[in-house]
Amino acid sequence: MVEVATKKIVGYIRVSTRDQAVDGYSLDVQRAQIKDYCDQHPGMVLGKIYADEGISGSTIAKRPGIRSLLSDAKAKQFDGVVVWKNSRIARNTRDLLTIIDIFQRNGVSFMSVSEKFDLDTPQGKFMLTIMGTVSELERNNIAENVYLGEYKRAQDGYANVGQVLGYDPGVDDHGRNILVVNPSEAKIIQLIFRQYDAGNGYLAIAKQLNARYRNWDKKRRNGKNDKPLLVEGRHKAIISQDLWKRVTERRKLMHRLPAWNYNGKNLLTGLLRCPECGGSMVISNTTNKLKSGTTRTRYYVCSKAKRHGGCHRNSIRADEAERLVEQKLVYVMMTPDIAKHIVNCMDQERDRLIGDVRTIISNKQHEIADVKQKLDRYDNLPSDDVELARQVKARKSMLQNNIVSLHQEIKDCERRIQSIGNLATSDTIETLLKWAYKITQADNKDYLKRVYATFIDKITFDAKKHTMKIQMCFSGSVIEQIKNYQQEAGVSQVEAPASSYIQKEIIVVV
Repeated sequence: MVEVATKKIVGYIRVSTRDQAVDGYSLDVQRAQIKDYCDQHPGMVLGKIYADEGISGSTIAKRPGIRSLLSDAKAKQFDGVVVWKNSRIARNTRDLLTIIDIFQRNGVSFMSVSEKFDLDTPQGKFMLTIMGTVSELERNNIAENVYLGEYKRAQDGYANVGQVLGYDPGVDDHGRNILVVNPSEAKIIQLIFRQYDAGNGYLAIAKQLNARYRNWDKKRRNGKNDKPLLVEGRHKAIISQDLWKRVTERRKLMHRLPAWNYNGKNLLTGLLRCPECGGSMVISNTTNKLKSGTTRTRYYVCSKAKRHGGCHRNSIRADEAERLVEQKLVYVMMTPDIAKHIVNCMDQERDRLIGDVRTIISNKQHEIADVKQKLDRYDNLPSDDVELARQVKARKSMLQNNIVSLHQEIKDCERRIQSIGNLATSDTIETLLKWAYKITQADNKDYLKRVYATFIDKITFDAKKHTMKIQMCFSGSVIEQIKNYQQEAGVSQVEAPASSYIQKEIIVVV
């Protein structure tokens, strides 16, 4: 009778949160598979089974089970490791090869119940590398499929959230998850929009909410998406489309307006930018005592320098700065053919932007060609290995999804080109400049300050050249807001263009 040498064997099992719901992936199933494997191989004595439950295989650092296994391997506490599949030990190719290298350097053999390969041969090591790579790609494919599924739901108008203020989770007639209006919370949303539409600011609205809903801090809801997909939703609207539009336009405009009081004679506060750091410039008053009496002189200085010395003051007398801005506006608005010059500059910028987007499209098309070549290579692989064929199928599915995503990105770029084109005509610019010139001739500085803040995006002061660079912005909502100011101030609206006159936001830099 031949005596078989015994080997001390350990197992390693892992499930991610997703795997726990899938037959064949549970810890108990993996544990049973490893035990049967050892029972079928004489000389294997199964000892400890290391486990990581509910943890992704994308990294070693967050898996205490695998870290303990590697530590004991380096201490030579066992002769071999058995797993159900190599993807259980790592889904990252680099981690898989690192783990196998640690095993081999410490005389520990590695065995997979599902995949048959001999690591003592070059062919076996090559097959392990291929399988590890495919496992990693399969993990990426799963993540991509989840993203595409959620993206498709969002495109169809279904929200990918569990809770959101004003709604509760529900199910529609087709069994799909959908948002259902929560009547009590909907009243809060409606109150916020009505108050903001009536001209109240955030602080005033917050005070009202705090007074009405004192216990809201105990049931508030979290969650924010920095890149939302805006489509027509399937859920019932809490507020009307008209109210939404009015509030949205006011928020856009208020975002452009500086957070300072409209009262006062400092026309350029919040608009004038520091020539050095680009930050806002604020008023600083200097008091001089002369024989003729005390005088105060206003200066615009860098706010950063005034607060904590993070820049230089770059000061300019306020009356001089305001005069330079007025002169620049008058010069530009009254210069013959200035509108044509501005349109030419805008056309050049448009051509540059379109060229950049077309370069992106070309790169995406090259990526599609590369992915198709990879798909062709997979078609030529032998299909007699069932496990390898399954993993190759997963890889091909991921590549096909990549092609779909690239085509979608190309469509997005094409839509972007359409939005860039046909920004404005010289007639449009000329009408806007003439109108702007008329309203800047107002004597009321309070009114003029508000109008400046509405259509002037920013003014940059060049300290060396002693000039002002003015960036103006015109859109339908801006025009409507200026009309409101004119109506309040009793200023004539003759030659004022209709808000529909401008289909897209027009930026004019002079």
